[in-house]
Amino acid sequence: MATLKKQGRPKSEEKYHMILHAASCLFLKEGFANTSMDTVAKESGVSKQTVYSHFDSKDALFKAAITSKCQSYQLDTQQLVSSTANSLSLTECLIKVGSQFIRLLQDPETIAIFRVIIAEAVHSPHVATLFYQAGPEASLETLSSVIEQFGQGSADRHLARQLARDYCALLRGEFHTMMLCGIHAPLSDVEIEKHVVRAAEKIIVLFNHYTQK
Repeated sequence: MATLKKQGRPKSEEKYHMILHAASCLFLKEGFANTSMDTVAKESGVSKQTVYSHFDSKDALFKAAITSKCQSYQLDTQQLVSSTANSLSLTECLIKVGSQFIRLLQDPETIAIFRVIIAEAVHSPHVATLFYQAGPEASLETLSSVIEQFGQGSADRHLARQLARDYCALLRGEFHTMMLCGIHAPLSDVEIEKHVVRAAEKIIVLFNHYTQK
């Protein structure tokens, strides 16, 4: 699996973000197959060597772009735990994560990249795998970690993963598929809150059912 290269010496954080931004725009506009490291270098205003000094392959760059989008919505376990400092209950934490998850799902760029991946998946399942690993799977792992860590030791890793899958399914619901098809408008803040609270309440019922046996 391609990964970010380990930094032997400090690199320009500004150039890193310039490259990441340029690549994200190109992936959305041109798709994965039609985006090259040469075009990323040109769009970001740096040399191809500089691009490779930060990302050892196009795969690594693509995954970094997806990961960055998820982290911008705090869908990252370390960010989440640090920001809450264990001050929230499991229900409150699920609602916090769920709200950000919905906002990520209905972000215009997220919808656009979903459509790009769906279009390319038939001929390039590798791209779909990269997207799944950096996006949906990573978000699922965050939710699983939240349930395990904030469940006060009541949920083991297997149960936490199972409940995380159920929560993701409840959060996506029917509206996500409809949004991808362009026949459902994004949820308002009020609608997000109601949707997420209902989903979180159902997960808490399941959590209590499995942990109180």
